[in-house]
Amino acid sequence: MGKSRQRVIQGKQRPKVRPARKHVPRSHLLSPREWPNEMVLLQQLEEIFASLPQSIIACDREGKILRLNAAALKLFEVPSELQCQGRDYHKFLTPYIGCTEQQHPIFPESCLGDPCRKEEAPPYPADTVMLLQVPSGRCIVVKQSCSPMRNAQKQIWGMVRVFHEFSPREQQAMHLLRVHEAIQTLTEAIAHLPGHFPEPIANALPAESPLLSPPVVFIAQQLVDVIRDILGCPRVSLKAIGLSGYSYFVAGSGFSAEQEQPERAISGRLPLVEILDASLVARLATKQEVIVQGNRVHIPPDYGNLASERILLIPLFLEKHLAGLLCILKEGLESTYTSEEMELVKALAAQAVLVMQCLLAAQKQTESHAREQTLRDVHHLSQEFLVLASHELRTPLTSILGNLQLAQRRLASLQRQIAEQAEPIQKHLTQAQQPLASASQSAQLQQRMINAIIDDARLQANQFQLHLERCDLLALLNAVVVSQHQMAPGHTILLNMPATPHQVFVLGDAERIGSVLTTYLENALAYSPAQQPVTVNVLAKEKSVQVSVHNEGPGIPLEEQKHLWERFYRAKGSAVQHELDLSLGLRLYLCRAFIERHSGQVGVQSEPGHGATFWFTLPILPPDIPQQQREGRTSCTGTP
Repeated sequence: MGKSRQRVIQGKQRPKVRPARKHVPRSHLLSPREWPNEMVLLQQLEEIFASLPQSIIACDREGKILRLNAAALKLFEVPSELQCQGRDYHKFLTPYIGCTEQQHPIFPESCLGDPCRKEEAPPYPADTVMLLQVPSGRCIVVKQSCSPMRNAQKQIWGMVRVFHEFSPREQQAMHLLRVHEAIQTLTEAIAHLPGHFPEPIANALPAESPLLSPPVVFIAQQLVDVIRDILGCPRVSLKAIGLSGYSYFVAGSGFSAEQEQPERAISGRLPLVEILDASLVARLATKQEVIVQGNRVHIPPDYGNLASERILLIPLFLEKHLAGLLCILKEGLESTYTSEEMELVKALAAQAVLVMQCLLAAQKQTESHAREQTLRDVHHLSQEFLVLASHELRTPLTSILGNLQLAQRRLASLQRQIAEQAEPIQKHLTQAQQPLASASQSAQLQQRMINAIIDDARLQANQFQLHLERCDLLALLNAVVVSQHQMAPGHTILLNMPATPHQVFVLGDAERIGSVLTTYLENALAYSPAQQPVTVNVLAKEKSVQVSVHNEGPGIPLEEQKHLWERFYRAKGSAVQHELDLSLGLRLYLCRAFIERHSGQVGVQSEPGHGATFWFTLPILPPDIPQQQREGRTSCTGTP
């Protein structure tokens, strides 16, 4: 009884048990006694943040601005921090800057980083140098550095961006560093001159100037890139001055596709004396640089507007002759070129010219050693060509002579029969006419082959001429179709012409255009089965007209289509031998040459087993062109 009571009493006196409290680190839970010290510490940190000389912007993980210190408010000329808090950092900074001095993107994809990434050290960009344009009109060069902010668990919860403003001396030092790096880049490019060059450099450069050789073009591209990087100007180009005084675009830096297209379009079309005033050309000829306003440069209207640009021209001399110009463009009529900039550009140009002279000297030496071998190769090729040509020319001649001999024998026999007896002679006359007709066709074929060889020789010698006049393409096409139908009465030719207009006029050489139409139709008739029609379609548009000829023949393999328009190319594996196979591989090549010299294009569409369609386009003659401009003669200026 006593023991039981004692236990009851102890149970009543047992103290109350409180629930367990979660442990909170002392640094996150301060007692009221420690609050004043915490407030003092925060006040001190706030004062340090505000007094830092560097401009600081703190952002959260979404890129929203949290804080700006006093230096940042002064740098960006913002009156209050409250105006910026919560704004997107990128949208805040965009009105201040355009691009970095090195033309790199201001905001690369990794600029803020992805806070949700699991990696311990996500990638961050290197320091970015940029030009700030503040509301007061000042331009300030700064370097932006980025650092991540992490919590106690080392997770990224924001970014701190620090801006360091460059002093004039630091800017000058940066410029000298860029100059050194640019010159080193140019030197390394020269030292590692490639043996093979990109196709746009290796091809399509006329031999009008030493500056148009592939190695020199490569050096020129490095030169203009270096100069643009050093001066920070929008565009730099190098022009070659040909032997005839015409200007050619060699290399450019800073040009968009739309800006480079007119540069190349007028390349080789205008002499230097028509682009610049005579006084400026005279100064360049005496090795003096020229600074000229863009409105004093005479260029076609479709080239663009240079009136708001200031251009520095540096002459380049090779073997005491003006061989090219360095053209440096700065925007704004008030822009200037310092003496230091001009001296630097002239020094780089002199270095590049020395390398160009060495390359040209080496090229001449190589050509001297290879000339004898080249002559042997040319002689061998010419012999092969003559053997092929004599064989091809002899083929129709043999047919001509054989048919003529047969006709002579039959006519002699006919004369004897007429003298001996009076019987019907129609059968014998028909037999006599057949070989004569065949001989006539072979003679015409021979004539066309000879004409093709002559036209090709004129093209290669740059002596080919077109006799241009205003002609109705539809009437010309109809005449060719009628002629071909008479030559091949067993075939059907369908001619689809537009209902309106009834006439389509082009400025062209009717004989050459008719030759192209004849070649297309003869090709289609030769390869198309007799029971399948050959279709001719005419599609007239606003500024051009397209003529296409389709046949239902075996078609042309894709690999062969790539070479059809090449000089001396002959189709392989064809079971049909016709005039195109006996034309030395020149007829389609000449078709392309004729049409391209009428400012048109040619092409073919074919799938094996589904026939082939040969087409060409020509520009339509505007109705308001004066009569004296509709007729004339134009000469060939190069091989197709």
